[in-house]
Amino acid sequence: MSLLRKTRKKKGYSLEEASQKLGISAGYLSQIELGQRQVSRERAMQIAALYGLSHEDLFYPTRFARKMERKD
Repeated sequence: MSLLRKTRKKKGYSLEEASQKLGISAGYLSQIELGQRQVSRERAMQIAALYGLSHEDLFYPTRFARKMERKD
């Protein structure tokens, strides 16, 4: 399960509730969660704000940052 989907569920939002609050279709949000759609910085910030996180924490998880740090 994707980090986005886990976070949405942890915050208690159904796919339909979250998509309605974001002003997008449930299908579009599902595609974002599955990594099938790219999102703009503005949309990423909107989703993160709904979930109470920064867009960096939600869209750039630390596990990726740590891997990049180790390569240096």
